[in-house]
Amino acid sequence: MFEKFLAGMQGIEIEKDIPSLRDAFESSFNIGTSVPLYDLTEPNFETELIKKHFNTVVAENCCKMMNVYKGPDQFFWDEADMFMNFARDNNLRARWHNFVWHAQCSPWIFYKDPSKTDMKAFFENKICPKDFASSEQIEKRVQAWIQAVCDRYHGRIVSYDVVNEVISDKNFTLRNREDHSYWKDVMGPDYVEKAFRWAHEADPEAELVINDYNLETIPQKRQAEYDFVKDLLSKKVPVTAVGIQGHINMQSSSVEMMEETIEMYASLGLNVLVTELDVSFFEHEDKSPLILSEENLKKQADFYYELFECFKRQNKKGNLSDVILWGVSDYTSWKNHFPVPGRGDAPLLFDKQGKAKPAFYRLFEK
Repeated sequence: MFEKFLAGMQGIEIEKDIPSLRDAFESSFNIGTSVPLYDLTEPNFETELIKKHFNTVVAENCCKMMNVYKGPDQFFWDEADMFMNFARDNNLRARWHNFVWHAQCSPWIFYKDPSKTDMKAFFENKICPKDFASSEQIEKRVQAWIQAVCDRYHGRIVSYDVVNEVISDKNFTLRNREDHSYWKDVMGPDYVEKAFRWAHEADPEAELVINDYNLETIPQKRQAEYDFVKDLLSKKVPVTAVGIQGHINMQSSSVEMMEETIEMYASLGLNVLVTELDVSFFEHEDKSPLILSEENLKKQADFYYELFECFKRQNKKGNLSDVILWGVSDYTSWKNHFPVPGRGDAPLLFDKQGKAKPAFYRLFEK
């Protein structure tokens, strides 16, 4: 099935005579995209779209802890190297996603004896307390992970998502085991602070980002993140930017709230990045079929236009530097079949054949 999926991306020519997003926004913000591994291993229409339209890239999955950090002093660099070399060879700015996250982390890191890692217990949130590593053990492992990445790619990464999705959607405090995150419970509530300090020590020149979702849609979460970051800054923690993921939809999301959110975090003296932008046709668990009618495509185009006008305003104010789309085309978007299995989606600027959609062309209108 995977081979059939990849085959569907072959033999398609991109539109070479259309304007470039990268050129269009050169005087404003950096424009980027996430890169799936198969765009690196099997050159295809998405690879060509990246080269034509974007100046910044972030790995969709291959740079996450679980993919790289396999055990004490054990690192699998092959795929991360492919990503970093692709960025270098095509003169693209590279972001690192990410250092510390409750999902796609390395389960062994939480075990006193890594050789006895129980994957089933980990993913079911049932690690026996006696099996947990000490906070000191985990700290050494996390610091070694951060240091290893920075040593290997020093000078080649413009910004790191140091911590990702740390605020709970339930009670708007730091996630704990009830939210499937072990970091606070095992390493301690100051794990975020420590991760930023280690990242700054390892790469003092890079931008260090705290990244989260629903900041632009849930006011309570937005405020909780603001208060948390403000407290970190009061302790001289080297946070330099806030990442607003931007997984939004054109049904209930608000451009006005996005703008308010950017200005709110910028008021802390921090840069803001939109790190994972896509504009879904659906509210989260809507089970309706995907209808790519002219009317719906125009609605999405208008929404993208208003969003990018907001981003341009915020860039002129010195508040926002980067807009990263989460995916290159609708063909490979993670929103296909998520969160509703079997439901397609079309949240990006290029369709499943790599052709520019009305939303793309709307961005060039005055």
